[in-house]
Amino acid sequence: MAESFPRTYGHRRLSVPSDFNPDRIRELRLSLNLTQENFAHEIGVTFATVNRWENGRTTPNKVAQKVLHQMERKLRKMQRS
Repeated sequence: MAESFPRTYGHRRLSVPSDFNPDRIRELRLSLNLTQENFAHEIGVTFATVNRWENGRTTPNKVAQKVLHQMERKLRKMQRS
């Protein structure tokens, strides 16, 4: 009989320090003139996720942070043009 292993690895949530605080996320979204819903669609997350970020209940994971950094770069580029 095969020995089963606990699957705790899938249920652990590692905290990722985020340099995106709620104000920075909100400022980015407003600078792009987007609603939370449209902003969420643009970065591939749900409206509820953006809402939780902006209210400080959760922080973006590493993938989301990367996308947010890219959006900031695009915004700066647009502002220079």
